[in-house]
Amino acid sequence: MAKLSKELPEDVLRLMHDYYAKLLSKYKDVVTVQEIVALTGYAKITINNWCNRGELKSFRKGQLFYIPKIFLIDFFCSLAFRSITRKSLWHIQTLNDFSREIKQKK
Repeated sequence: MAKLSKELPEDVLRLMHDYYAKLLSKYKDVVTVQEIVALTGYAKITINNWCNRGELKSFRKGQLFYIPKIFLIDFFCSLAFRSITRKSLWHIQTLNDFSREIKQKK
């Protein structure tokens, strides 16, 4: 399993941002909680909690949260997301893929 330190160098964070941006390129500019559930494997309540706590920047329309894709990418790169103890399979796979990509670039 990939182990990422809490503090990442600026160049690594930039590469991670680019990695997630490429991964999400087929998604619309604003995504729903349900789309994030389908993508990441995290529960709807978990994602709603991230939004409620302000960890994942979003806006509300009625009862639903909408998340601009750029904020989702920022969240995926954040310490809050990277330091989740019980990661989803998707989360583990993307961290491992990103680690492999970094090693190839060195």
